[in-house]
Amino acid sequence: MSENKCRVIAIFKPIAGHHEEIKTLLLTISQEVLLENGCEEYQLHESVDGRLVFVETWTTRALWEIHNDATTVARIRAGIKDKLEGDVEVIEMYSL
Repeated sequence: MSENKCRVIAIFKPIAGHHEEIKTLLLTISQEVLLENGCEEYQLHESVDGRLVFVETWTTRALWEIHNDATTVARIRAGIKDKLEGDVEVIEMYSL
């Protein structure tokens, strides 16, 4: 039986005045992440309260972990530094 796909929700809450900047950064980098090995979905959504939410699907947890060390994630971390209300909330989950 194949490994269960890794699904991830990543929630960003930009500080006032940085919302558009963060949204543009995430949309731009998301196109590159879609080309990473194992990435099946990397879709940015915007909640009605202004949070920016990635919905991700990875073929395996191991490939998602590799993504977490990728230059794309490093660029996201650099671009959001001091521009969010708290840390990015990351929820890792698997189908039952």
